[in-house]
Parts: sequence; structure tokens; C-alpha cells
Amino acid sequence: MVDFSKFDQMIDSKKLKEDIKNAADVSFDEVPAGTYVIGIEKMEIKPTKAGDKLMFALQAKIKKTIEAPKKQDNRYIFFNRVISGNKVSDNWNDGVAIKGVITWLDELGEEIEFDSYSQFAEDVNDIFEDLHDSVEVEVEYDPNKFNPISIVEVYDI
Repeated sequence: MVDFSKFDQMIDSKKLKEDIKNAADVSFDEVPAGTYVIGIEKMEIKPTKAGDKLMFALQAKIKKTIEAPKKQDNRYIFFNRVISGNKVSDNWNDGVAIKGVITWLDELGEEIEFDSYSQFAEDVNDIFEDLHDSVEVEVEYDPNKFNPISIVEVYDI
């Protein structure tokens, strides 16, 4: 458990409460479903926040809004997929999760196989290094879908 007492001692709670009261409302609207051209900013295999599983994590910056309710340029979209420690069933397990990532990467034009998590992480990193400054990707994005980012076309830049 975190000991918050040292943080509590560092503040003037009366002033902080007043600052909170006077602060403007902050709203973070989710990027709506739409068609966008993105640049890949990060792509890696990393531990989940809890540290007990591994996940594929992609962060992409919208370079151009093609079709959406309003312009979303310079905002970020994400695609995260847990690839280890998934519940084991015929419909969903680690193999199905990894195959989904492999299929997604294939749609980027990058063939990849799985032999081990360490090899897979290295290959994903190599693909990121090859692509992040050399391609833009037209995607269909829907934050409400299990696979939120579908690749339409890859453009060399």
C-alpha cells in the first residue's frame, strides 16, 4: 500500500481545494470511429501494468482525418492486445491472441512468426524500426470494436 502521508505534508490543502474548485472542467473526448491516416509512434511487446502478462502495444498519431464526424488530426489512437496469460478456451487463448497480432502485422506487409516471446518481441521491435519513419497507414478506427484498428492501405513516405 502507498504511504500518502509525505505527499499530504507537502501541500496546502486549503489552497489546493480552492485551485481544484476554480479549475476549468477538463474533457477528454474519445477519438470517434472513422477513417484516418496514421503514423506509427510506438509498437512493442511489453508487460501489462500488473506485470504478470505480456501485451502487444501500438500507439499511432493521426496524421490526416479522411472521414470522421470532425477533424482528429494530431490525436492518438491505440491498439493493445494481451498475448500471454489469457484464459484458455477454444475461442480465446494465447495462440489466438498472438495469431491476431501476426495477422495485423501481415496486413502492414510484414511477415512474422512466433517461436518465443523474446524472439517475437525482437521481431516486433525490428518491424517498428523499419516502419515508423517510412510509412503512413490508412486505417478504419472504431474504439468500440475488439480490433479497433483495421488496415486499409499502407503508403511509403
